[in-house]
Amino acid sequence: MRHQKELQCYTDLVPTTKQRITITATGELERILDAQARLHPDLSPSALVAMLIERGHAASSEALGREALVRGLAGSQTYPAGYLEGLRDEWPD
Repeated sequence: MRHQKELQCYTDLVPTTKQRITITATGELERILDAQARLHPDLSPSALVAMLIERGHAASSEALGREALVRGLAGSQTYPAGYLEGLRDEWPD
């Protein structure tokens, strides 16, 4: 029979009221963190995760901004009567 060591929570000793998130680095996440650690050897693993989250948020916010711009412009362009027919006439049959 194997004896398991009893695990105890130590967060009482950590002086923060902020939410803590536990992430297990497996598979693709482990490869990503290893690659980022080589690029940023001065950062701790938790700092790497925070940096990647911030970059991901910035990229998704930028994409949402572009999407909003495209949606705002959609349908706003009007063409004069006969414009498309004129374009089609320029192409050979």
